[in-house]
Amino acid sequence: MTTTTRSTHAAARAGTQGLAWAVLVASVLEVVAPVVTISGPGASPAQGSGPDLLITPVGWAFSIWGVIYTLATAQAVATLVRGSGAVPRRLQVDLVVLYLGGTLWILLAALDSSLATALALLLMLVTAIDAVLTVGLTTRGSSFEPGWFAVLTRTSVGLFAGWVTAAFFLNLSTALVDLDVVSAQSVGWQVGVLAVAAVTLLAVLVRTGGVVAYAAAGAWAMLGIAVTGRADGTTPVLVAAAVAGVAVVAAALALALRGRSG
Repeated sequence: MTTTTRSTHAAARAGTQGLAWAVLVASVLEVVAPVVTISGPGASPAQGSGPDLLITPVGWAFSIWGVIYTLATAQAVATLVRGSGAVPRRLQVDLVVLYLGGTLWILLAALDSSLATALALLLMLVTAIDAVLTVGLTTRGSSFEPGWFAVLTRTSVGLFAGWVTAAFFLNLSTALVDLDVVSAQSVGWQVGVLAVAAVTLLAVLVRTGGVVAYAAAGAWAMLGIAVTGRADGTTPVLVAAAVAGVAVVAAALALALRGRSG
């Protein structure tokens, strides 16, 4: 049995009703957490304390969290309606950890510690990437029936994972500035961070077989950063973000075309 076959079987193990309820509870907790903490309504990962960087996306870009939270809750409810076996158990575990990680981030943001929030986002990044890889693997196989539920699941997980991938690098950068490792006004290292983020987005996108929502969230983040670069007059940031965004979109289109021809 090949590694791919073993991975497919592992991802295809049916979920449980208990985990389905846990996913729903965790998704709701993530939504209500900002209301009951001193972070204030609307707080979300990568939108917390710390200095604004040259690679901080423009403010309106963070509105994607509203879409992400809505889809996450809708997907959790849809799973309960269709039956817990509609999704793999591995995905359910990933989503519980991911959503609870988001809640933890919001609570830690109240402590005004960018290092603590970066660690929370690292946990979210690891589980989000595993979740989108699981979705990409199972939807290419036979675990998901074609239709609205598969689209909802891919979109929900893909958007969350794509945005968290970009958010992690932003929060990590903020932590480095707060620790006086680098300067918030230095362009070079921040362009380097963008390059690493872009490579990560591309690598995960290819591994998933082209989950469009993942690419969309990554490209949205790069668009927000490009707008910041244009407003600040930092041409290297503008160019790097634009190139990264185009690369992600081009890769998604190429994977989609390859999938259709295959």
